[in-house]
Amino acid sequence: MSVVGAELASLIIDAARSDAGLAADLAAVLRPHLQHQQSVAVGWMTSREAATHLGLTLPALHRLTAARAVPFEQDSPGGKCWFNRADLDAWRRGGGARSNHRRAA
Repeated sequence: MSVVGAELASLIIDAARSDAGLAADLAAVLRPHLQHQQSVAVGWMTSREAATHLGLTLPALHRLTAARAVPFEQDSPGGKCWFNRADLDAWRRGGGARSNHRRAA
């Protein structure tokens, strides 16, 4: 977080501590965003979230899933793809798509 961001956060927190109504309003606005961040941080991600996490475009991730070159799971054949953060991180540490191309060569 930048210095300005930290200062702004501190001001908001101080204001919310002194105004219960403001605190409730902030909680209502922030709750969905924080829950989303938490779910992404600890577990499963959608294709779009996984592509962002890996620094790929969505079509590039789709090519990797079609080639079974990246770890993912599906609800059913042809169904929605789900990506586990820990599996993707391990895959990336192992060389990611580059390691799969080396094995195929």
